[in-house]
Amino acid sequence: MNNLMIHLFTLAAAPGVPVAADGSPVGIFLTLLLALIVLVLFITFVRRYRRCPSNRILVIYGKTNSGAAKCIHGGAAFVMPLFQAYDYLDLEPFVVPIDLANALSQENIRVSVPTTVTAAISNQPGIMQNAAVRLLGQSTQQIQAQAQDIIIGQMRAVIATMKIEDINRDRQSFMLKVNEAVAVELEKIGLTVINVNIRDIDDESGYIKAIGRKAAAEAINQANVDVAEQERRGQIGVAERNRDQRVAVAAATADAEIGEATASRNKRQQVAKLDAEAVNSETAANAQKAGYRATQKVAEEEARNKGESAAKDADGAIRVAQEIAQKKAEDARALREQSRLNAEIVVPAEADKKRVVIAADAQKEQAILIARGQAEATIARMTAEGKGIQAVLDGKATGYRNLVQAAGDPQVATALLMIERLTEIANIQAKAIQDLPIEKIIVWDGGAEGGGMSGLGKKIMGALPPMHELARQVGLDLPEYLGKVGAGKTKTTEPTIAEPPKPGAPAQMPVPSQPKK
Repeated sequence: MNNLMIHLFTLAAAPGVPVAADGSPVGIFLTLLLALIVLVLFITFVRRYRRCPSNRILVIYGKTNSGAAKCIHGGAAFVMPLFQAYDYLDLEPFVVPIDLANALSQENIRVSVPTTVTAAISNQPGIMQNAAVRLLGQSTQQIQAQAQDIIIGQMRAVIATMKIEDINRDRQSFMLKVNEAVAVELEKIGLTVINVNIRDIDDESGYIKAIGRKAAAEAINQANVDVAEQERRGQIGVAERNRDQRVAVAAATADAEIGEATASRNKRQQVAKLDAEAVNSETAANAQKAGYRATQKVAEEEARNKGESAAKDADGAIRVAQEIAQKKAEDARALREQSRLNAEIVVPAEADKKRVVIAADAQKEQAILIARGQAEATIARMTAEGKGIQAVLDGKATGYRNLVQAAGDPQVATALLMIERLTEIANIQAKAIQDLPIEKIIVWDGGAEGGGMSGLGKKIMGALPPMHELARQVGLDLPEYLGKVGAGKTKTTEPTIAEPPKPGAPAQMPVPSQPKK
């Protein structure tokens, strides 16, 4: 610009340049100055007139009379110097990776939904104003971070309203819900959602994998059922085709035989007719030849007789042919009916028979397996019971062995065991006689005159006869030191009564005296 002004002043001061009336070059200078001003204004206007490309938004801010900023997409505008400035927002899409994990579903199950969302700055009039207010001057990474936070929050909210099975089965509906929820929030900062791509859905409890295994098992079972059904239909179709083929062959054979019989009959009829005509011609010729040798009546009679004979022969042959053809047709119909019955009754009956045999084999195998399992369970139960009884018997044997060792004498151990059981035996005997009408009670008494320990011992020893009788009834043999019951009397030995221990001396158990032999 400075060079241009210097050049203009040089031209104005150069000799030969036209001057004004007063002889000064002022008019030319003013003209050149005006042209310079116009040129500067034009250049400034051109430089401040900004065109907006299709992949950008022109944001003019400052004194715009259109709010905080004026957004232009796909056009051009003049940016007033000093009062306005401008900047661009890129419309190129950017990918927001969403590694969403541990999101709670409606069943309170943790779900991981890694997703990729493609977004961009919106070019809608109202949303462009939001982008100009909140995103102008920010880098793509900053915009992507804001969008990522918004998308994660909205996806968690959407997952909380849905079940895992609905998310996995109807992903299209899930993406629509996510798209709607995310789009509303992103429009607040000037962004729009282009695509939502769910890479995978997983949960910590393995519910989705279990659903997949269940669906795969159901599909395999249904496929097996379909294969069996198709095989059954194929076998039925083959049987029906074979039946139709045999019926068609039988019908065609019958029709052929009937046609052959009909042709043969027609042939014989024509031959017979021609033979009859020939006979008639010969008869007429012979009659004419006989002429006068026979009367006309005789000739006619002879011709008539021959014609009737020939007609009867031809009619008989025709009837024979009809009977033969009818017989063959009946045979063909019988064969066809047999084929039909075989296809409709025998083949299904064979199939039912095989199915019943297979079912019976399966039931037999099942019964065998059940019986085998029951036998094994019974053997195990009896083995356990035997071990338990063996353990009880071993315990009793050990106890008895220890008792015999402690007593020092098997008879003493037997007496101790019997004494333990006397109360139980007495209770049993009491229950046995408690309801019997008893008129008399006999009490054995030793007859001791004096009291004290001496009389008590005699009374106890006097009870030996009933004690022996009671033991004999239950199959026990009391030890010899308790006395024996002889024939008509009982020998008892009065036990030695232990004297009271002296003060300070250890207590001793009374030792029963041995019976005299």
